[in-house]
Amino acid sequence: MACDNSDVADGSSLQHVLVVGGSLDQWKTMTSSDWTQYVATLRSSVEQVGARWLTVYPYSGISDAEDDDQLIRKIAESCEAESIEGKLLLRGNTSVVIDICADGQLRFVRAVNGMSTEKITERNLASAILQPASSEPDLVVIFGEPTQLPPSLVWELAYSELVYLNSPWPLCNSDDIELAINDFQRRDRRFGGVDS
Repeated sequence: MACDNSDVADGSSLQHVLVVGGSLDQWKTMTSSDWTQYVATLRSSVEQVGARWLTVYPYSGISDAEDDDQLIRKIAESCEAESIEGKLLLRGNTSVVIDICADGQLRFVRAVNGMSTEKITERNLASAILQPASSEPDLVVIFGEPTQLPPSLVWELAYSELVYLNSPWPLCNSDDIELAINDFQRRDRRFGGVDS
């Protein structure tokens, strides 16, 4: 399924929210209970505005295959998520995708390498990078300083609105996400265009 934002009726509609926060080391120290609560908080916050997708990435970190496998198992068990091509998926009214890849360039390379022999277009590349989500992020919520872009993001920044929250990760709560969504809804989206 190709990513497509054509079903977004206006610039204030939220179909897909991407949350970026914490390092892989911080993710590894979270307990199963922490993961259950964290994902439930994020999901309920974006579900209230009708978003169909919530994706969660770490802000940064260095991967280790063995540690990554343990982290994926811990998150999958605590959130009752299924593993799909190295990502975790929780299906529902708002489906949640958790991708532990903290290197946006590596995510991009993996997507290209996983594509069939079909011609690479922007649409099918977006689909490969963001799958199983069916649309590119409308809103990217970044827990961190607004002076730097997270290294975990490469593709996702092209048409997304960015909101930085100076809130410690993973102690975010629904008020933090509501603040980001309210900020998003006040914006005049240009989808990569510039004012004339």
